[in-house]
Amino acid sequence: MLSAARRVLSGAARLTPKPQSWQPAVPAAAGCQLEARRGYRHWWRVLPEDFELNSESMPKDVKSLMASNPHNLGFIDAYWYWRIRAESTMMDPENLPKKSYKQLCRDMGLSIVNEQAENLLGIVELYEYLKSSPFIGPFGTIENPVLVPAIHTERIVGCTGGTGDNEHVPLWFRCREGFLYRCGECDQIFMLVRVLYELPEEGMDINPIDPDVKDVFDFALLEKGNEVWNTGGMINWPTGYDALHGTVYGGGARDEDQRAIGE
Repeated sequence: MLSAARRVLSGAARLTPKPQSWQPAVPAAAGCQLEARRGYRHWWRVLPEDFELNSESMPKDVKSLMASNPHNLGFIDAYWYWRIRAESTMMDPENLPKKSYKQLCRDMGLSIVNEQAENLLGIVELYEYLKSSPFIGPFGTIENPVLVPAIHTERIVGCTGGTGDNEHVPLWFRCREGFLYRCGECDQIFMLVRVLYELPEEGMDINPIDPDVKDVFDFALLEKGNEVWNTGGMINWPTGYDALHGTVYGGGARDEDQRAIGE
């Protein structure tokens, strides 16, 4: 009798529906949200090859090109002139350590460090600094105002106050030479100071050629480098091989005629 009652109660328990636990309703994600991710790098790697010209743009007569005055060449011809001359210099390890600093700079197409080049570079660096750098220093007063360097007679200044609780939203005003300017929010004092740089005299070359520097390219240097690096069935210097044999990409056949100098 007792066992029969237990079976009846267990059967009733199985028939009784279990209370469902409450779960918040989650909306289904849209298809566009599932794919809302970038499949590319925002900052990709830049290689020197990204700035090179294709071999198809190499002039037809490289020997005449290397005998030309680089100052009289166009952009593409000057590019190939300095590229072939610089690579020929680097591909001569026997004589490379024997070159002087000025001779190596000229063969590589680089500027020699001198007073004119430093002056011009200083102007560029000063302009970039004044264009983007913020002022960091003590709070400006009448006795010790904030000095605003400028290369002109006026400059737009934005004041953000002091630090911590003394900071405020940027307040912009025009600061001119010869006056003290007070910020209308924090009473900070500003004064413009002109920074003067002298440009090189008109007609002066910032990269003059030293009289002791040999500025004539020896075409035998290109032939020597090709013999050293592109023999034995291996092409280790494709630029030199293409310059001598009229090919592209280190020995590939050219689909069209080579471009002449100046074309």
